[in-house]
Amino acid sequence: MVNYPTQAGGSGSVLLLGVGGLGSAVAWALAGSGIARLGLVDDDRVTLSNLHRQILYRVSDLDQSKATRAAQRVRQLAPALQVEVHAERLDHLEAIADRAKGYDLLIDGSDNFRTRFAANDAAVLRHIPLLHGAATGLRGQLTLIPPGGKPCLRCLFEAPPAVEGSCRSEGVWGALVGEVGWLMALEAIKWLKGLGEPLIGRLLTIDLESSRRRVVTWQVNPSCPVCLRATGPSS
Repeated sequence: MVNYPTQAGGSGSVLLLGVGGLGSAVAWALAGSGIARLGLVDDDRVTLSNLHRQILYRVSDLDQSKATRAAQRVRQLAPALQVEVHAERLDHLEAIADRAKGYDLLIDGSDNFRTRFAANDAAVLRHIPLLHGAATGLRGQLTLIPPGGKPCLRCLFEAPPAVEGSCRSEGVWGALVGEVGWLMALEAIKWLKGLGEPLIGRLLTIDLESSRRRVVTWQVNPSCPVCLRATGPSS
């Protein structure tokens, strides 16, 4: 059994995009995992309709900054953890790449395809590992994109869908968000600590409707424009 300290001696740094449902679970799990530095990115405020799936917040937090309140919560669990608050919206390649400088791992807990693909492109082109996760309705997924891609999200999906669903239109169960978020945190810990086999080129899918989990493998798309650009000199 491996125990990770919560008070001192941590190592590794993570930038977390989004501190909503997935991000709440990820941040809480990582705070107790022994990492040294955690950056929280979110420009949204706490709302009552989201409390059932965003475990870091309470009714007393309504209308307050998610990033600020999330930082206060995780510091209560791990006082020695260096927490950085970025109360801003990052959904462009350049902005994400700039903010991710100096972090060991980028985690995408966002709720929209624009940010997800921008995070993928920024991570691949700047050679930063990216942990991707998503949860909508009764289905969730996660995968790890290695530095420089090969493969990356665009190798699998190519482009965002023309019509994007949302938690509001499709609903999302708090229990599913919690499960996917904790699995994301475990994958992050594995990567940072060099444990086990990372989900590179493998997409773990969770279907709570049928109670099934699957691992889908995919290969590098030789025509992927992002991976092709990443093979050149790093910028």
